[in-house]
Amino acid sequence: MDVTESFCLRNRKWIVLLLVLLSYPLFFYKLGDRDIWSPDEDEYVQVNREMVLDGHWIYPTANGQPYSIKPPLFNWMGSAFAKLSGEVTEHTSRLPSALAASAGLIILYFIGRQLFGDRAGLLSALIIGTTPLYIEFGRWIQINMISTVLLTATLGLFYRGYSDERKRAPAYLLMYVPAGLGTLNMGLVNVVMPMIVIGLYLIAMKDVRHILKLRIGWGILIYLAIVAPWYVTVSLKGGYAHDLIIITNFTRYLKEWAHVRPFYYYLGTTPPYFLPWFFFLPGAIYLCFSQATKMERKQLLFPFLWVVGLFVFFSISKTKRSEYLLPIFPAMALLVGYVIDRSLRCWDESLLWRRLISWPLYISTGFLAAAGIGIAVYGATLSMNWLLIVLPLSLVLISGSLGVYYLFHRGKRMNAILTIVLTIVVSVSYGVGPVVSQKNANKSAKPFCLKVRRYLPPGKNLKMYGFNRPIYAVYTERFMDVAWDTHTLAKWFKAEEPVYVVAKEKAYLKIKDTLALPIYVVIREWIDHRYVLLLSNRPAPEVPPASGKKLQ
Repeated sequence: MDVTESFCLRNRKWIVLLLVLLSYPLFFYKLGDRDIWSPDEDEYVQVNREMVLDGHWIYPTANGQPYSIKPPLFNWMGSAFAKLSGEVTEHTSRLPSALAASAGLIILYFIGRQLFGDRAGLLSALIIGTTPLYIEFGRWIQINMISTVLLTATLGLFYRGYSDERKRAPAYLLMYVPAGLGTLNMGLVNVVMPMIVIGLYLIAMKDVRHILKLRIGWGILIYLAIVAPWYVTVSLKGGYAHDLIIITNFTRYLKEWAHVRPFYYYLGTTPPYFLPWFFFLPGAIYLCFSQATKMERKQLLFPFLWVVGLFVFFSISKTKRSEYLLPIFPAMALLVGYVIDRSLRCWDESLLWRRLISWPLYISTGFLAAAGIGIAVYGATLSMNWLLIVLPLSLVLISGSLGVYYLFHRGKRMNAILTIVLTIVVSVSYGVGPVVSQKNANKSAKPFCLKVRRYLPPGKNLKMYGFNRPIYAVYTERFMDVAWDTHTLAKWFKAEEPVYVVAKEKAYLKIKDTLALPIYVVIREWIDHRYVLLLSNRPAPEVPPASGKKLQ
């Protein structure tokens, strides 16, 4: 037993605190500094605003219209934080994701400990916490992180009940709680996903009859007690039931909806989002079918089938986005945590165990160094200002990779692994400062909206032509009237009173000559790779400067 194994055994109660402290630089540091970005984030924030200001907690709305795209748990959490703080802000809107990401590390540690031991559990938590996709959605206003963590909790409780008969009854009953909360967050997919994994695992274990021991009767009652009150209530109100039940749970999965990709799409997108730990994954999969003992193989099959089952499930769907695969990342982290832990313990037994960790570590080290060099070169191609901003980040990555290589060859192999973790944590801590701020300046619509707000008379809706993005409603603090045709647009501009319309420059230029009306460009700004205009039927009047007020 080496020092790190001994530490994990003797300091179990402190590991949770360690993971909480690690969560701060990864998920909470400068959480509210970045403006809200479109798409996706703005839609959830607008729902939060209308929940807080208009009291639409049971029947969520966006722009005054029923919001039936997703269930409300994520918005309830964001709005509750806004109520406590007194206002809807970037920070309160991101807190649910950040808290879920932090909780996910702790949950995965306990699952890994149950499966493979204390050190493997800690490694699994550290691994998932330092993967790009997990970090991104731990700081993003999106439902995916909460859904992933609730799925992880559901499957963790199942395995606890399956592997420990003494804890079986309470574990199986508790299992239905995160499943129900997941349904309130994302829909029935949070029930389907654990059913797939549990079903595959019981088939692999030749123990299908174990389904009868899952306390299904009581489980259904617990599940319905959580889910039914809200779903039944909104189903009685027109405009919600069909979208919530049919479109959200079935149409988006079975039919071409948006983001249509080929079946093999995730084969190319998964590895980059799991770097630098992806290189350890083949060794873990190899162990599942070769070197592992019979008992270890039973344990390894659980995260392995978790990965395979959900990967195929999401690959079958015609609609594909990278974040949809976030639920398989905890399982991949468990596999990698195991192979690193086992390779360190069996280092002297054979060349195989050394290769299972050494070659992936060399590749990971090379990746960190290459990322550091690539960032510096990319910054230099943009401007000297950008180079100065990204240079510290490059130095962290390059020096971290050299440190990993040095420690590994000095025989401090666990320290080398921890150095990878530390390098990523420091990189994220720096990146959310000047790097993200620089990108925010080009992507954010907030400065434009603050200028627009100075022109809009009190009580008037924001008018938009040719596109519909809630971000403009969020930062102007208005509802939106959206026109998709030139007839409506012309009617607006023919009004006697001053009218202000937001439009993309490209769309405006296409119809400018056909309108044959006096139209003035009041504001023109570059936002997220396009020029956006504020148009009016009157020349721009003198207005007071923007207030820079926070979201309300």
